[in-house]
Amino acid sequence: MKSFVKSIVLALISAAASGLVSCVATNASMENSIVTEMSEYFASVDKGMSYKQAIATVYEENQTLSTQVQQLQNENSQLGAQVESAPDIAFFSPSLVQDGLEISSGINNGVAKIDGRVYVATEAVDPFLDGTVTFDEGQNILASGTTDSVAVTKEDLLDTNILYDGVRCSIVPNADRESLSVAGNEYREGILLDSVNYADFDCYALFNLRNDYSTLVLEIGRLDGSNKGDAELEVYLDEELSNTYPISSDTPIKTIEIPLNYASSMKLRLTTDGSVQYCIVNPVLVK
Repeated sequence: MKSFVKSIVLALISAAASGLVSCVATNASMENSIVTEMSEYFASVDKGMSYKQAIATVYEENQTLSTQVQQLQNENSQLGAQVESAPDIAFFSPSLVQDGLEISSGINNGVAKIDGRVYVATEAVDPFLDGTVTFDEGQNILASGTTDSVAVTKEDLLDTNILYDGVRCSIVPNADRESLSVAGNEYREGILLDSVNYADFDCYALFNLRNDYSTLVLEIGRLDGSNKGDAELEVYLDEELSNTYPISSDTPIKTIEIPLNYASSMKLRLTTDGSVQYCIVNPVLVK
């Protein structure tokens, strides 16, 4: 009886062992098949990987892709915001009309309107000017003139500090004179040479040129409402008389071009036999 039971138990153990081995073999075969299939769809999976290695590799790749997708979504949101805030731009190719006369049938994209502000191309402006308009990006200069140069070669004398002293001369308007008018025209600023109420009628202005300038171009005329009388404008360069320019009170305003020859100093002296007031306006220094 005991031997019979023993045989039954051994048979059961043998059967159980055989089933376990078969199950393990079946699972291993299935995992290899899955890895093979995965290698065809995922470049990062190799056929020689174990099932766990393949699963881990695909998981890491998925995490990386998820991060990239999130970044793309963020960038898309930012681009959407930029598009919404983009300026309203329109381009025009206008005809050019000067004093009622059409001088050009159209300048291609000569005008741009950006958020309500109008921008005009230089080639659209040139026909209206005696010269051209040029923009130098390197120097950040927008220049107009009859030459191609965009360098700063001129200065408004009244925007400098070269006028440093003088006798019976002053910059007007000032506390004593609220406005400046010459030949019926109002001027923002000028240099008044005033010989009124002085016995010797002598007045002059002194300038420190620092050897920086080749020419001075100025306009000079009798101050409106002042006494009539002719005069002379004497120019001294480096303490020597260089030129003398006659000025008539009957001439509304006179333009004078004075060679400076890069002198270090200049004296402008008004001489007259009478009691007069002349004013220098629009003085421009040329380098």
